[in-house]
Amino acid sequence: MTLATSRRRTWVAGGILLLLSVAVGLAARGSWGDLASAKDWLFLVAVILLVVGIGRAGSVTGRRPIGSVATVLLAIAPLTQAFWFTLMPDSAGDPHVAEDTSVLFAMTYYGVVLVLAVISVVSIVLADALPFHWRWAPLGVLVWTPLSVGFGLMLFGATPLGTVFASIGSIVGVHGPAVGVAFLGLVAVVLGIRSRPGTDLDGRPLTEWTERP
Repeated sequence: MTLATSRRRTWVAGGILLLLSVAVGLAARGSWGDLASAKDWLFLVAVILLVVGIGRAGSVTGRRPIGSVATVLLAIAPLTQAFWFTLMPDSAGDPHVAEDTSVLFAMTYYGVVLVLAVISVVSIVLADALPFHWRWAPLGVLVWTPLSVGFGLMLFGATPLGTVFASIGSIVGVHGPAVGVAFLGLVAVVLGIRSRPGTDLDGRPLTEWTERP
């Protein structure tokens, strides 16, 4: 298998799985609510595929241990969120304690997620596995996700319920992260399709030695 073939198969398959996870997440409403967990599993499978790669050349982290582990743990985090919040002590007698505990758990959870995300983004940039400009795409999503959620919550909270702006804030806050995942999925598919045998990441011809499987 050539380097280009490894990249193409990995990135196209991983990108499709990312897009599928977004589609399932959007469909997980009402009677389809049980699909919510399927979205997280599809996302995890997509990330594992992109990290491990179909052949080393397909790995977006270059299979470097720290970056690879951090990226996979980042994908596992949504599956464990509900479990960690069940560990909160019962503070029904004091609502203030319950609120403080809830905030502490949330800050801890999202703090760990942020650290994993930063390690993952840095490892992808340093791995030199993606075309120069597109290796920064995960960083863009890392910035976009909290900004979209924060802006959505701010707009929703600052406007009366039932207004257009409140609806826009709700949509942006809820679906902002999904837009980032969909963007990464599209980038992966497009880069995979553009990866041709005999060329490097930026489309330059490869030598016989570098094109060896």
